[in-house]
Amino acid sequence: MKFVVYRLADTQYATPVEQIESIERLLPIRPVPGSENFELGVANLRGTVISVQDLRKKLGVEAAEPDQEARLLIAQGIGYLVDAALDVIDVDDSQWERVAGGRVWNRGDTLVLEYSLV
Repeated sequence: MKFVVYRLADTQYATPVEQIESIERLLPIRPVPGSENFELGVANLRGTVISVQDLRKKLGVEAAEPDQEARLLIAQGIGYLVDAALDVIDVDDSQWERVAGGRVWNRGDTLVLEYSLV
């Protein structure tokens, strides 16, 4: 199965590629008053308005300002801000280990956590 691998702080995550519609550079974001703390606002993606969420805040990872490597993972009309998109890679089901209600892939010297965006 193919996964998109991305980074938040020092941790790598993997989401099944079929959940990701596209990977985009950061877009201008307009805040929406009264939204959740992880909701950054809305953005115009090729003529379509999308909601943008900070995946760091949503997962309880310490906040940081996006830099030039930051990307938006687009899934079901929502843009998820990540620190960097690293790879699209095939990972066999047998390579995943069940841990604490989730799955972890030991990728060399890096542990990659599976995370579903939908």
